[in-house]
Amino acid sequence: MRVLWFTNNSSCYSNNTGGGWISSLEYELRKMDKIHLGICFYAHKDEKVEKEDVTYYLVQRPQKNIKYIFGQISKDKNNASIDHERLAIPPLLKVVKDFKPDIIHVFGSESIFGLISYYTDIPIVLHIQGVLSPCLNAFLPPSISWKDFLFGSINVKQILNNISEKMSWERNCVTERRMMRNLRYLMGRTEWDKRVSEILSPMAYYYHCDEILRDAFYKGGKRILPEKATFVTTISPFLYKGYDVILKTAFILKEFIGIDFEWKVYGDVRNSVVEKKIGIYPRSVNVTLMGRAAAEEIKDAILNATAYVHTAYIENSPNALCEAQLLGCACVATNVGGVCSLVENGKTGLLVPANDIYQLAHQMAYISREHSVNIMMGEASQKVAKLRHGKAKIVERVLEIYQQILENK
Repeated sequence: MRVLWFTNNSSCYSNNTGGGWISSLEYELRKMDKIHLGICFYAHKDEKVEKEDVTYYLVQRPQKNIKYIFGQISKDKNNASIDHERLAIPPLLKVVKDFKPDIIHVFGSESIFGLISYYTDIPIVLHIQGVLSPCLNAFLPPSISWKDFLFGSINVKQILNNISEKMSWERNCVTERRMMRNLRYLMGRTEWDKRVSEILSPMAYYYHCDEILRDAFYKGGKRILPEKATFVTTISPFLYKGYDVILKTAFILKEFIGIDFEWKVYGDVRNSVVEKKIGIYPRSVNVTLMGRAAAEEIKDAILNATAYVHTAYIENSPNALCEAQLLGCACVATNVGGVCSLVENGKTGLLVPANDIYQLAHQMAYISREHSVNIMMGEASQKVAKLRHGKAKIVERVLEIYQQILENK
């Protein structure tokens, strides 16, 4: 079976051990004799590379001239989406023609890849990651306006980047809705993404399929509850990931509840506009911005943490939360999107409403002092996570989905 992937990253092209769940799945599928993989992703050059029995297609992003850029600014979002499609799809169709796949697997609706369904009869399955439209709806925290987001920096380049980001999100939401209307096969993993897909893609058949996590987290390790309450969170720069929630909750923990704690925050953090707007700064509330880190460093931090804390305003199935569960770490999370498909409140973790900083602070303080409950929840979540993210089960499921689609195309 010839399977062509379109991905938002290079998968295992530059690193055979993989850095994310897509590369983890590739690494396992490469072991299957009956599958020949082709993987297409955006890069700085056009190139076709045969490596480890996988055909990698590196495709440059389309060159955008002044006329195109002006059109993206001046046109309504639907026409801007169509112009983007006309520019971006032809190079992707060349890849399809060259590889001649039996089936096409698109990872995520964030990029334009799914629009290929309008140009080929080859069956296409979209693997839902996030969904842009609900994320844009929850993009800004309650205390921050679009004006704050766009012009919160004195750096002109950053302001232009913010404007471009907002325009891209709005256009890509239109593109996402257009592609979802035409897709007939979807893979998802939570009740939330299933419900959203029933709205955006009512004619599609939905397959449940869980994800393989990064290899480091399967190896496990001994969990040690620290004497000092220590919390770990991994977030991205997007404001809807809840950096403001971290700062406001940390303020309550320190000033009102009065526990001695440290909160380690990994990942890229867009901090200036948030800190300036709410008037709380990380050092003043025991929050340490750790920056980006390798999987092993994050794994070590989680194994020595009181709890993993998830603070987003919207989410599908955050892999960072799943990785913490796989290590047996107790988790406290906002009950948004698909998180309730991962955490059973009171049994495998603690759920709180989005932006409910008082309840979040209370539950973090509770889980830090109730050691027996902490350990029980960690062990329960690990048991569930091991079943949910079992590699062999997921590989078998992916192959089963491919076969069912081919039999019913």
